[in-house]
Amino acid sequence: MKKIKIIIIFLLLSLSLFSSGEISFRKQREKVLKEQQEEDKGEQKQVKREKITTTNKEKSIRQAILETAFSKMGTPYIYGANGNGAYDCSSYVQFVYKKSINVNLPRVSYQQAESGKKVKVNQLKAGDLVAFDTLNKGRISHIGIYIGDNQFIHASSGYKKVVVSQLEGYYADKFKYGVKIL
Repeated sequence: MKKIKIIIIFLLLSLSLFSSGEISFRKQREKVLKEQQEEDKGEQKQVKREKITTTNKEKSIRQAILETAFSKMGTPYIYGANGNGAYDCSSYVQFVYKKSINVNLPRVSYQQAESGKKVKVNQLKAGDLVAFDTLNKGRISHIGIYIGDNQFIHASSGYKKVVVSQLEGYYADKFKYGVKIL
């Protein structure tokens, strides 16, 4: 008899809570949905923050490449040189990538040009490589670093030093493709 009284009290209490809105399946469902929506918003904000961080990280990497590249402006060009006061085009690019972002590139221009994803000129970003066939032999024979605004920095055999050149005229004619290393 005591068990039946306890069960009846429990049922009455449950019924009264349910009717007063304390136990509402609809409210519980709405609460769960609201929590899920808030959780989804939080995840979207996190993804957005990660994208911004990636973008900022990429910008700082590209900036480091350019800073190192410009630090060698005017350094003499000597064919076959690999640093110690002089560069040829590929040793210059190799030096800049190693010093700025610790990326090891091959020593020669045609191998460097195969080290990343090939892109068209309109897809270039500062810090990407620009590859040229200056000898008209159907292969890459010169390489530089794109700096933006249709310009690139390179160790030039013509000027006998590291210079900035326009990607137009002679160089536009000799341009084969850009290379994204990052």
